[in-house]
Amino acid sequence: MNQKNTKNLVIISLVLLVLAGTYLWYVSLYRPLLDQVQKKSAEHRQLLTSLETAKRQAAKRVSLQQEYDDLQKQWQVVETLLPKERNMSDFIKQLHRIKGKVDATIERVSPLKSRSVDFYMENAYEIEMLTTYHGLGGFLSHVANLPIIVDVTSLDMTGLPRHEEEEEERDIVGPSVRSRLVLTTYSLRENVDLEEKSGQ
Repeated sequence: MNQKNTKNLVIISLVLLVLAGTYLWYVSLYRPLLDQVQKKSAEHRQLLTSLETAKRQAAKRVSLQQEYDDLQKQWQVVETLLPKERNMSDFIKQLHRIKGKVDATIERVSPLKSRSVDFYMENAYEIEMLTTYHGLGGFLSHVANLPIIVDVTSLDMTGLPRHEEEEEERDIVGPSVRSRLVLTTYSLRENVDLEEKSGQ
């Protein structure tokens, strides 16, 4: 019986030793490694989330950059239509070039006082001219095609009397209408912060 007890004791001792070894292995090696794996897994998930956020922001940045570039192009177009300052001499030269293309005589061009409106200035010019009805239409058509914004804000036409001699000579056609009109161009106001205006 003693031999059986010794055998049982050896088996129990081995089982206890295996259990103690397993416990020590679990506590000293497995558990810390499992904690490290869980920690690294959490860091990995966090990095993946950060990466996805960065990708979305990069895509958003690309679309914002594209939108900014489009707005810059539109602003350049607006700047050509809305110059930074009133350029009277250039505008008057353009009017005289136009009158040479149509049968018109400009008798008077009077720049009127500029008027401030929001972020731009209205620059009006009073013009008096002699022409035919067809010539006036051509003049206004050419003015509408100028590379800047020009509005006809006032138009007054008076027919000119015909002389009997002119009616007999149908080949000679002179002016048939006296026109008084006000043309308005626009320019940006000085020292205006457009970002401040858009924020209001």
